[in-house]
Amino acid sequence: MNKQAALEHFRSIPEKSLGEWRYRVFGAGEQTLLVIPGGELVNDFGFEFALAMADAHSVVYPAYPRAFSIEDLADGLRAILDAEGIRQVAILGVSFGGAVAQIFVRRYPNRVSELILSNTGVPLPHLAMPVHITYWIAKMIPWTLTSKLLRKPLLKTVDQSGTDHPFWASYLEELFSARLTKADILANILLQHDYHRRFRFTSEDLKDWNGRELIAESDTDVIGPSRRKALRDTYPQAKVHTFHNAGHAPMFTRYAEYLRMVEDFLN
Repeated sequence: MNKQAALEHFRSIPEKSLGEWRYRVFGAGEQTLLVIPGGELVNDFGFEFALAMADAHSVVYPAYPRAFSIEDLADGLRAILDAEGIRQVAILGVSFGGAVAQIFVRRYPNRVSELILSNTGVPLPHLAMPVHITYWIAKMIPWTLTSKLLRKPLLKTVDQSGTDHPFWASYLEELFSARLTKADILANILLQHDYHRRFRFTSEDLKDWNGRELIAESDTDVIGPSRRKALRDTYPQAKVHTFHNAGHAPMFTRYAEYLRMVEDFLN
């Protein structure tokens, strides 16, 4: 099945709604994987990975509503699990989703059996100001220009080789022209600013939690060595898988290796 057919198949899975949240629940496995998206905000960016995981797991894949705090997002995810009667999940938090996942496991540790933090970081106070500056720059620039500036690096992030350039170019055109707005992006940047400004994590936070942890990182990620070390130091018991030359999105650039990593960890 080519990517376009796989995306259409994925989108044929009915969406559910709970308040302002939209999400999909699919698959038939006994273990549930909660896939928390990154800054793309939508619930079909990782469609190929999600479909593959559904062969052996139940999958919950939400899209973010606009929120005032990361706690609101964590609480919304808990509400989805409650509505679906799901007691405990394995979590995959990708990029910004990793920030949400780290808040979630601290608020609701008994709801999490495994925690996978992929290409993400812990909150660091010195990053608050740069993120805040990014917010004001993005606020001043017209959305038509901002969306164009975002597409090129994002296209390179998910398709390093250029093999699937037409598909991803079309997907990103739809994403930025019909699905996301400037207000959505600005709200998410504010959440990232709040994350670095208000939160501090330590290796003692989850000492009474008996779940398992996996860190997925890339040696060529925009998240640099010092931030990757800070994440590993916060989760010293975590298994670490390092992708080589995979950029910020090994789920796409090293798809087979990434899928095997998650499956092996969960199994």
